[in-house]
Amino acid sequence: MGRNKFSILLYIIVGLAVIGLVSSLINNPGKFLISILVAIGVAFVIFMIFTRILHNRSPGANDEMKKYRRAAKQSNRKYTNQNEHLRKRTTKPASPLKTRKKRRHVPHLTVIEGKKTNKDNDDRASN
Repeated sequence: MGRNKFSILLYIIVGLAVIGLVSSLINNPGKFLISILVAIGVAFVIFMIFTRILHNRSPGANDEMKKYRRAAKQSNRKYTNQNEHLRKRTTKPASPLKTRKKRRHVPHLTVIEGKKTNKDNDDRASN
């Protein structure tokens, strides 16, 4: 029931706003356009102020981002130079026989059994 009352009230407010806009447009269109432009201008100024405040509020994040980008560029330069050197070294004429890749043999792992004794009373701290 409360939700219905709210929606009816909302429709009434929107209807009155539309009636007011239409009547002001009919009675004085010049004043109507000026008031719309002023409202848009004020909204734009408020938006710009808030974006400047929020942008300047966290300057550390911008400095960190600048440092990150600088480090990323430096790292990219470093690794691209290494890749170019590796390409120059590894470029060899292709041999007619396919070379076999060496397989890496995983060392066999063994389990070392330790002495497991039951010392019930020696290890407890509650004694």
